[in-house]
Amino acid sequence: MRSKAYYAAIDLGSNSFHMLVVRVVAGSVQVVSKIKRKVRLAAGLTDDGELSEDAKQRAIDCLRIFSDRVQDIDPSHIRAVGTATLRKIAQDKDFLAHAENTLGHPIQIISGDEEAATIYQGIAHTTAFKGRMLVIDIGGASTELVLGSGFTPQLLNSLDMGCVTWYSKYFNDGAINSENTIAAINGATETLRPFFDAYNGQQWSLVLGASGTFKALQEIAEAKGANNTFKLQWMEQLLEQAIACGHHQQLQIEGLADNRKAVFVSGLCILIALCRNLTIKSLQSTSGALREGILYSMLEPIQQQDVQLRTLHSLVANYHLDEDQSLRVFSLAENFYRQLEGQWTMPPHSLRLLRAASYLHELGLSLSYKQASSHATYMLRHLDLPGFDQAARAALIELLAATAGIIDDEKSSQFASSSQPMRHLTRLLRLAIMCCQRRCDSSITNYQVAVNNGILTLSATTGFFDGNPFLLSLLQDEAEQLPDGEQLQLKAR
Repeated sequence: MRSKAYYAAIDLGSNSFHMLVVRVVAGSVQVVSKIKRKVRLAAGLTDDGELSEDAKQRAIDCLRIFSDRVQDIDPSHIRAVGTATLRKIAQDKDFLAHAENTLGHPIQIISGDEEAATIYQGIAHTTAFKGRMLVIDIGGASTELVLGSGFTPQLLNSLDMGCVTWYSKYFNDGAINSENTIAAINGATETLRPFFDAYNGQQWSLVLGASGTFKALQEIAEAKGANNTFKLQWMEQLLEQAIACGHHQQLQIEGLADNRKAVFVSGLCILIALCRNLTIKSLQSTSGALREGILYSMLEPIQQQDVQLRTLHSLVANYHLDEDQSLRVFSLAENFYRQLEGQWTMPPHSLRLLRAASYLHELGLSLSYKQASSHATYMLRHLDLPGFDQAARAALIELLAATAGIIDDEKSSQFASSSQPMRHLTRLLRLAIMCCQRRCDSSITNYQVAVNNGILTLSATTGFFDGNPFLLSLLQDEAEQLPDGEQLQLKAR
């Protein structure tokens, strides 16, 4: 009997073959296994459009591994798709039949538009952004451009260029110089030219990039201590650095992994051409891609939900958190936020951050009471958090680190924060957690908060604070520990 508890999404790309095995736990996806092999299928395309025997053998060897891994999974929970290179050799029926027999499952060769739409769904179901976004995926033999909003792709195209085919065309001897990088950028510009009008007349709020080129940029940015937002000037500087190295085997760029060096420059040239010609000022990398889109096509019950909330519910269930307490804290934190909105500067997406921090502020208790906030921040650095990009994860970690000393005995500084807006949000979260420490709705009164001349005032009905000595002690300690220039005042009304 094959298991229906697991799902496998198989992406037979032009550079790498990927397989993602997951199970659904508490309404969210838990990754069980990831397998990736550099098959370099596109590198085996001959001038007459055939696939070399070496490339075919690399593909079959990988599919044999994939077949063994999924043999215990129900076939209805397995989906395999082929992309650009398999589209180009679709007439080679014998090889495709051999590939399907080796894998033991049908291989669906999808069109460029289908690939673009599936990539978009993979990103939409793993990010929390609901506005208008442009998605770019630079694959081995094709580049997908998708403009959409929420879960709906509105304009999509697949371009006949990729990091492997561009390497073969412009960098085949491994050399990197001004001449071949300019030629690669110009070639990408000419491929993109028919689409200028369609995209340049559009507006978007966010540009997200998927797959290897963007993962390489993210790893480089992290190694350099930069953020996850890439600007054209920075990418052009990276290209100049690569040119100075002279050859892809001699690439010495901090954070660039050895297995990404071969096709990094070719992918970077394509991306620079896209940014220059579509007036893309900045972009970010994202973890979602084609295989996530394949996966969510099989998971209809958890499609098109609030991705962050789905993740929070899953963590609450997995770590046995008190969801009633989480909702109690968030309700009060939101109340405080609404009262001070417009009076106090707070960071973007404050309510989403408060919601996430309210749900997860006791996450560290699942390990130990002692230093629970430190445990929570450690866990959040390493947990899968669909819906939370790098910036949202960092802000959430900062908020939870700032809860030290309320629910545990940690004595580290509670108010160290990157900015004044984040310090303000920290104050509201800490107040909400303290005011909910009795863990029952009846202990929460109709609080009012106000700010005047930098003093935050928390008021309650006459006698309330005196009648709740535990809460009063927490609030008095809080007022005493505030850094210079910040004050908390308690008031009866």
